[in-house]
Amino acid sequence: MNSMPKIIGDFMELAFSKKICKVNVSAVTMLSENIKLIRFNGHFPQVKFKTGQAIIIRIDDTNYRNYTPSKWNSEEGWFEVIFHIHKNGPGSYFVENLRPDDQLTVGMPRGFDFFKREEKYQFFFGDETCMSVFKSFQHEINARENNYLGIMELDPVAMEVPNHLGLIVDTVPKSVNKAEFAIDILHQLDSRIWELWKDGYFYLMGNAKSIQAFRKALKEKGVSNKNIYTQPYWADGKIGL
Repeated sequence: MNSMPKIIGDFMELAFSKKICKVNVSAVTMLSENIKLIRFNGHFPQVKFKTGQAIIIRIDDTNYRNYTPSKWNSEEGWFEVIFHIHKNGPGSYFVENLRPDDQLTVGMPRGFDFFKREEKYQFFFGDETCMSVFKSFQHEINARENNYLGIMELDPVAMEVPNHLGLIVDTVPKSVNKAEFAIDILHQLDSRIWELWKDGYFYLMGNAKSIQAFRKALKEKGVSNKNIYTQPYWADGKIGL
């Protein structure tokens, strides 16, 4: 058996040892058959986590995947991630099989600080892959007594998950015409509400084509480019982006 991939993976861990940490799975909650909430415990008191930053998880000898924590507490040594199990790739299979007391290697949070924490009106658009990041946004928005709205395209089995998480967003089924039902809701927003949100900040995440369609609808309603943040996590026919 060729051990070279494992040797390379181990070398990368050694080279970046100051930026990685061993953590243990401390709790697992299935929010639906395809949404899994996991709490991890470890020791990382020096980490200054910023909302929206991602961690990287080593899932096998050669593969790594990025995930955004929904909660992070460096002082107490734990964080949570809400995972979407799509059953179509090594990352999904790895997460599906995680159990309490399992140990794994995690790269510490990184990425630029794109979250507009001072913005009074914020809007989320995405799917199952965005639940963790949207939940992290909600914590800070609520703490600052700001406001948010959101629309999520979800599979039938996940329709009630945002409600279980305390996310106050509209949920719509996915469609062949990407973002079709979400755009319908956007057009139905009360004009008084839209007057407040049109100059707010919009986070569009998840499926690449859905993002493209929803962004076009926002532009047609007068939203400026500078007020739209896009982050595609996946595209049809591709394992990952």
